[in-house]
Amino acid sequence: MKFKKRKNKHVNKSIRLHPALIFLILTLIVMVISSAGSILNLESSYYTVNEVSGELETQIIHINNLFNRTGIQYLISNFLTNFTNFTPLGTLILGLMGIGVAYKSGFLNTLNKMILSIVPRKTLTFIVVFLGVICSMFYDVGYVLLIPLAAILFIDIGRHPSAGICAAFAGITFGYGANIVANSLDSILIAYTKTATTILDTTYKVHTNGNLFFMITSTIAISYVGMIVTERIIIPKLGKYNFEEYKEEIEKIPTSIEKKGVIISLLTVVLVLIPIIYSIIPGLPFSGLLLYLKDSKYIDQLFGTNSYFYQGSVFIFSALLMLAGLVYGLRVKTINNNKDFVDGMNYYLKDLSSLLVLIFFAAQFCLIFKQTNIGVFVVSYITNSISNLKLSGITLVLITFAIVAISSVLVPSASTKWAILSPVIVPMYMQSSLTPEFAQVVFRAADSCLKGITPLFTYFVILIGFLQIYTKNKEKTVTITDAVSLMLPYTLAFTFLWLALTIIFYFLGVPIGINTAVTL
Repeated sequence: MKFKKRKNKHVNKSIRLHPALIFLILTLIVMVISSAGSILNLESSYYTVNEVSGELETQIIHINNLFNRTGIQYLISNFLTNFTNFTPLGTLILGLMGIGVAYKSGFLNTLNKMILSIVPRKTLTFIVVFLGVICSMFYDVGYVLLIPLAAILFIDIGRHPSAGICAAFAGITFGYGANIVANSLDSILIAYTKTATTILDTTYKVHTNGNLFFMITSTIAISYVGMIVTERIIIPKLGKYNFEEYKEEIEKIPTSIEKKGVIISLLTVVLVLIPIIYSIIPGLPFSGLLLYLKDSKYIDQLFGTNSYFYQGSVFIFSALLMLAGLVYGLRVKTINNNKDFVDGMNYYLKDLSSLLVLIFFAAQFCLIFKQTNIGVFVVSYITNSISNLKLSGITLVLITFAIVAISSVLVPSASTKWAILSPVIVPMYMQSSLTPEFAQVVFRAADSCLKGITPLFTYFVILIGFLQIYTKNKEKTVTITDAVSLMLPYTLAFTFLWLALTIIFYFLGVPIGINTAVTL
């Protein structure tokens, strides 16, 4: 009797660590580095400008050890607060409640079909990236509202939802330095820039709209390049998507009643927007309700950290979506009672369980890293290294661009970086006959290049979470490397674009904003 020799078949399966575990491992690595840095007594410093005396003051930075007694106490006592205070958590829940009502009622599907009937599909990609750039002025709004809305839009037009997620995330993150109006970023930059100019010139006035022309040009360029990258690289990379679950939505043709429902909903939203807009206009009777009137500049009243409008922007836009869905649902009978309305709020939250776990570990990593001061230490060390160099002209521009871009990987916060860099960078630009506003241009361009691929960016976890939600193969986990690989083409394209725009404005010497040139 012959026995067939049985061959062992070895199936090579690559290990795909869940991003939650990756965040945990990265947190442990950060703790080890903090311990080593503390043992070696590493320290650095950076300058701040005393607003009263105008003199430079030195701030010493030490790396905080999280493996000693104090560090362990911090960890144990802050695990919960790190999670609950993590910015994306509350805004995401609030945003998805509004989207849930608008989606479950059918409002978004009908609206998307009406838009598709008059706008080509590729143009919609341009619009998504463009809206991402615009929404970056509200920051939270883009990440928790535009990203899921883009996914729904792409499903309704029969395209891969992850492509919409990537296009929206890229527009918000890599287009953060662009826009069509002065906004929250300008409010942050101008405050530090003005203080830094007093080192050399106490009379210099930093213009609020000093970067406006550069911003508008960048907005158009970024939207177009973002569309090209999405259409030619990201969509082919993602491959085909199984639309079986959404077949009815894709094939559905809106009826005349549904179209009228959309029109009535939009008119209702416009009517509600009128008093909201009135409340952010200063100087009118009973106006200014949502402005922080204690600030002297309008840009700070509207976009400053104390602005009621800016702080409540996620609620305002989510409530408007909820209102549109409610009015539409009542019109077309998809919402018949209060239970239907509440069920709509819950609709998107049912997919949030796995994302909450991910947010928990991401929150620990980001906030523990911040507590160690490693990022601030590196940025201040680099800043000190260039402060003694005699740089000018295009060399100064390129070195600044590189430093800011690299620093964004470890310190994604624009305000933290500019607080450290501006007392050194702004005087160097002024001594090179370059305007402080142009220093802002270089900063805002470089700051928008790399933060979209760093796990230290608080909203990077939102990208991973939504990619996972719309992955058809639920057995497959979307990893951090998967998210980075999707963002890498945008990173390369936008880094080249931002640098090219900066150099073009520098050499042409054209105005970068209202009453503002490249040179003094």
